[in-house]
Amino acid sequence: MRHTQAISVTIPVELAEHMNRLQKTKMKNYSSIVTEALSDYLVKAEYGAQVNKMSQSALKAGIISEEDIDKAVHEVKHSAHDKKNNC
Repeated sequence: MRHTQAISVTIPVELAEHMNRLQKTKMKNYSSIVTEALSDYLVKAEYGAQVNKMSQSALKAGIISEEDIDKAVHEVKHSAHDKKNNC
């Protein structure tokens, strides 16, 4: 079973030149550079999606300011503390 897949992409000349310089200075092959860059991009994209989702949830709950966040955190901590003491 293969764990890699060959792909072909077209990139701007300036980006290719930059990648050529990076490949020589870092002593990494192009596949490693592209894999690392794509992995970083996907992590950032997923993080952005999660931030957006949480922001929408916060707005629906009426949490808009840092003060609202502090209040919500305090309420959750207080509730958890009460549950712990009641058990």
